[in-house]
Amino acid sequence: MPLRDGKRYCMNHPNTRMGRTERFKALVNVDGATTSGTGGTIDPGSGIIVMPFVCEECGYLELYLADKTPQEKK
Repeated sequence: MPLRDGKRYCMNHPNTRMGRTERFKALVNVDGATTSGTGGTIDPGSGIIVMPFVCEECGYLELYLADKTPQEKK
């Protein structure tokens, strides 16, 4: 997404600032999922933590990898 003065703006609406959600989100692995969407088990020990940014006007979404805490870096 375009950055101006350290602020994030929507790709579709260049004058609309992107808003960050209040909390981090997790993208985790789903084991055994089928293409029909049935089955599968969420593996809470897998995946990554992300920071989502959303355009309130069109719903455009970008995800950025969240910074690791000092304990996670060990």
